Amino acid sequence: MKSRVFILLFVLLGLIAIVFAQEDDSSDDDTINDNMPDSIDTEILPTTPTDDDTSTPSESDSTATIPSSTSSETPLASSQPDVPSTAVNKTVNPLVCTALNKLYTSLNGNNWIVRTGWDSTDMNTCCSWYNVHCNSIGQVLKVVLAHNNLVGQLPDSFDQLPDLQTIDMSYNNISGPIPTSIGSLPRLKSINFDVNLLSGSLPSGLSAPVNLTTIHFKNNSFSGTIPDSWASMRSIENIYLSNNNLTGPFPNVITQFVTVKSLYLDNNAFNGFLPSNLGDASALIQLNLKDNHLLGNLPSSIGNITGLQSLIVSHQMLNGTIPDELFNILGLQVLDLSNNRFTGPISPKLGQLVNVQKLNLGHNGLTGPIPNEIDQLTKLQSLNLNYNALNGQFPSILAPVALGYCYMTPNQFQSCPGPEIVNNPESLAFQCSVDCIVRTKTKGDASKLASSMSALVLVIMATLITM
Repeated sequence: MKSRVFILLFVLLGLIAIVFAQEDDSSDDDTINDNMPDSIDTEILPTTPTDDDTSTPSESDSTATIPSSTSSETPLASSQPDVPSTAVNKTVNPLVCTALNKLYTSLNGNNWIVRTGWDSTDMNTCCSWYNVHCNSIGQVLKVVLAHNNLVGQLPDSFDQLPDLQTIDMSYNNISGPIPTSIGSLPRLKSINFDVNLLSGSLPSGLSAPVNLTTIHFKNNSFSGTIPDSWASMRSIENIYLSNNNLTGPFPNVITQFVTVKSLYLDNNAFNGFLPSNLGDASALIQLNLKDNHLLGNLPSSIGNITGLQSLIVSHQMLNGTIPDELFNILGLQVLDLSNNRFTGPISPKLGQLVNVQKLNLGHNGLTGPIPNEIDQLTKLQSLNLNYNALNGQFPSILAPVALGYCYMTPNQFQSCPGPEIVNNPESLAFQCSVDCIVRTKTKGDASKLASSMSALVLVIMATLITM
């Protein structure tokens, strides 16, 4: 009889040991998400980029997701065909060829990478010069000398090129101001002096060419502000002024750009407040104001720009709440409001941005939970909510299929979903490697069982003693 009791006693003691071991294992679930398997970091998450990363678009890469209507080059509006210079040898007005020759001599032509024909003394055959494009009757329509080691200052002789529609001298070392004669080109459609050493004020005379659609002046040293005269440019669609030394209050003339589709003013030194009627620039598709010194609120009129697809207003001192009207722009694909001072909760209306691909609200003072409506952003590829004060429980939702980058730390989430969600590679919590406490099943059940079994052991031991 006693032997059977002893056997039963040993079995019960073994069960108690197992229960306590399970209790220890369950306590391990109550850990910071940093203890999740290494495969989260090495296989799922990409290398952590800089804090302002949304893969935010530059002038060049953002257009990859924007319709072709915003292209920086527009077709030449000429009744005459644009024939490459190598295909014609038309007689040209000698004044035109002389004006082109002044470009050659002023911009160190002997050291150009390609200068075929430009050193000619025949001032009637410039349609055969390298990258001078003419039509069938010998009118010079286009001069393209990009990446050709042009060095020096532009001559003030553009008024001798009355038929010129396209100028591209980007990626050279041209210095000094833009000559005033550039405004004397009645048929000018596109001007590109990107990435040079140009300085001085932006040319006010560019308001004269009635067909001008595109201005490329990025990466120069222009100073001052945008001329008020530019408000009269009724055909302008694309303005690229990134990376200059433009200063002063945010130019209100922008609200009169009723035809502009792409406007890049990033990396300048504009200051002050955004105009309350910013939404009057209602044709905008791309707006980049990154890295200026702007203050105050993001005006609610932004919601009037219903065709906007890319909005980048990061690295400012904007404050207040994010206006609900912003979430009415249903075609928005890129939204970057990072590195500002926005406060308050993220509106559930965020879920209306069903086309958004890159969302960066990092480095602000946003509070409250992440709205569950975020699961409606099925096209999301990049999500950045880092360095806010978001709290509550992290949403128990699956990540968008396209999500390739997510950055959520640090915030103040009190809890994550259960392990079955956190450990699911398809969940948002897994993909974002969130810092929060993982919820476990109801604790204490195993302890209650252990206590009951301990009491039973005591009863058996008491019985043995009395036997």
